[in-house]
Amino acid sequence: MKHLHGRILIASLMTASAMVALPFGHMARAATVQAANSQAIVEVASAQDPSDFIRGLGDEAISELAGDKIDDSSRQARFIDLMDKYFQMDQIARFVLGRYWRNLSDQELSDFADLLQKYLALNYASKFKDFDGEKFVVGEATENKKDTFVNSQVVRPDGPPVKIVWRMREFDGKLRIIDVSIEGISMGITQRDEFASVIQQNGGKVEALTDLLKQKTGK
Repeated sequence: MKHLHGRILIASLMTASAMVALPFGHMARAATVQAANSQAIVEVASAQDPSDFIRGLGDEAISELAGDKIDDSSRQARFIDLMDKYFQMDQIARFVLGRYWRNLSDQELSDFADLLQKYLALNYASKFKDFDGEKFVVGEATENKKDTFVNSQVVRPDGPPVKIVWRMREFDGKLRIIDVSIEGISMGITQRDEFASVIQQNGGKVEALTDLLKQKTGK
């Protein structure tokens, strides 16, 4: 299941630009994105339709990460840059830590968010080598209180479509992604449950989790 989730998540990012049939949660169309530099995209993100925002992520992911001519360390660094631009990592860090984030200082939480980025980049960046042309079809965005949800499907040639919902929120006037759900399963909740298990098995110490992530990332 984890392998499928990772593969579909990456495929959804990679096919977001050229394969989108309806407005969803990605950025401007390819011509618009190519005409604008990445900094401009970030600055105007909150003024755009949520669908255009995610489309921009897909465009950049394809441009920066796809293909087998990029070495692993460069691909991971670029993956982290994309997370910095499009994801609200401090919010994600709090969520995946559950109640345990309250035991951390602001600096410790910031350090954990950085470590989480490295962990995600290590696990997912390399999968951009395997893009095989799944089609990413998007639907309309809906709002629920302070969050915006964008529905989408990854259409696969060898199986039924996979439903993906992107959850976004505005921070300081800019849209940021805070969670992705695949077939009704929140990746944030899944990661939180895994992390909580590690922390609970070590007497409620977040340090045990950070030590484990450091081991996995070689830090």
